[in-house]
Amino acid sequence: MYKAFLIFLFSASALLPQVVFEPEYSSVYNFLNRLALKEVVVLNDEIRPLSRLLIAEKLIEAECNLEELTSVERKELIYYKKDFEPEILILRESEKKETVIFNDNNDFGFRPFLYRDKNFTFTADPVLGFEYNNFHYDNERLRFNGLSFHGYYDNIGYSFYFRDNEISGNSIDLERKISPLPGIVRHSFDGENLQFSFVRGSVSYSWSWGSFDFSKEDIIWGSGRRGQLILSSKPPSFPFIRLILKPVDWLQFQYVHGWLESGVIDSNSFRYTLVNGRETYNHISKYIAAHIISLYPFKNFSFSLGESVIYSERLEPLYFIPVLFFRLADHYNSDTGDNAQIFFNSVYKFYPLKSKIYGTFFIDELSITNLFKGGNLSSLGYTVGINFIDPIIENSELIIEYTRTDPFLYMNSNDVQLYSSHGYQLGHWIGSNADQFFISLRKWIVRGLMINLWGEIVRKGQTELPKQQYELPYPPVLYGERFSMKTIGIEAEYEIFRKLFGKIYFNYSDISDEEEGRTPGFKTGAGNNFGFTIGYGF
Repeated sequence: MYKAFLIFLFSASALLPQVVFEPEYSSVYNFLNRLALKEVVVLNDEIRPLSRLLIAEKLIEAECNLEELTSVERKELIYYKKDFEPEILILRESEKKETVIFNDNNDFGFRPFLYRDKNFTFTADPVLGFEYNNFHYDNERLRFNGLSFHGYYDNIGYSFYFRDNEISGNSIDLERKISPLPGIVRHSFDGENLQFSFVRGSVSYSWSWGSFDFSKEDIIWGSGRRGQLILSSKPPSFPFIRLILKPVDWLQFQYVHGWLESGVIDSNSFRYTLVNGRETYNHISKYIAAHIISLYPFKNFSFSLGESVIYSERLEPLYFIPVLFFRLADHYNSDTGDNAQIFFNSVYKFYPLKSKIYGTFFIDELSITNLFKGGNLSSLGYTVGINFIDPIIENSELIIEYTRTDPFLYMNSNDVQLYSSHGYQLGHWIGSNADQFFISLRKWIVRGLMINLWGEIVRKGQTELPKQQYELPYPPVLYGERFSMKTIGIEAEYEIFRKLFGKIYFNYSDISDEEEGRTPGFKTGAGNNFGFTIGYGF
């Protein structure tokens, strides 16, 4: 029966491939990760976001192994199936026609608006919410509103998300430099009110073994749970084209070409206008090309190898060839001296202990020739972690993770070719010359309600001078004026029903920084912090 189901599933997805990507912060990823470590489903999520259709396949796969799920997980499975019911109907080639307008539907859950038929699907949700934070006795309030929708038409998938934000308070972190919070692009700031927005969108075309999309989304490459070394959600989302190919079960290939924001003024574009003080200028163009190949020789082991290159000024046709080795292309473009990186990621699942060991290794500007001459290997970064499901206590999860980054990681002598966009590194939020230890114990009380007890230590050396990268001796990790952040906290998150979330937290932090001007004064010192969030659709 199970084999027959898998055959049906493969044939259905081969006939009706459609791609809409589920945002990387969705709670369904954590749910599926837990099931994957319990051998209920086979899933590799080191490259995200995943398509909603793939997630729907995994939810149906989990339904075939209900005896392996706890009572809480069974209720969560029912909950997530309602959210992904449109995709499940696509897999089953259903001709069911349905319209839901601000109603709690038995099959689809609560929906402000949904329409679906055999060929067309459209789901829309408002985005509304409020957040309050008290940090070292300073109050901060965030309100947000917006709109999201997604759907399918034949082999075309589309999605849109817009969220307008306003933060009010006397102490607002404008830079978010050493912080897990996503980077922002300011619209306005008057000293007490900060306005910014998040905008994402995607249009894709897919076939039985691949897809192509033009998107402005977050891309996650790497297995880190508290940050990713390769590509993360730290920088504001940027536009890109992406090719995803999976011709066989044991191999996946992804290629991305993106348009980044350099923040460096092009002096040739400076122009006076009819009004003094209203001069105009453009920033120098900046791009990223990256590809990664992932191998799955066994269901409990994956290995990924990839490279990226940051280049500027003009589009290079060579970087639009997905299978080309970018480092050799840089040699061909010998006048450019582009900024190249190499990276690895590996995951091993040990089913008897319901656990996995994972690691990421990131090499920035590797030069083997320089190494043989006795020089530096260049800048390295690595993350290692272990994840246990149901350790001693049922419906729980333990995460232990360590990350270290060498001085000058993500940096370059050419300020237009830093591994960054809008001034935020594309990789891990701790940046270069730093390390981080993170531990988290999570417990699911009932469906949707999770308690998280966590602790973190972040250390960071001084902000490096680019010229020091080319001087000997090479400085050690954490050299110079030290930043230190120690935090321990507890938080409760409750996914009340589809798209409606609530969160409350309390933590104690101790932050110090010897480097003047790097960390806002209101963030330093020891103190208690607490806050809450309530929102729909974010």
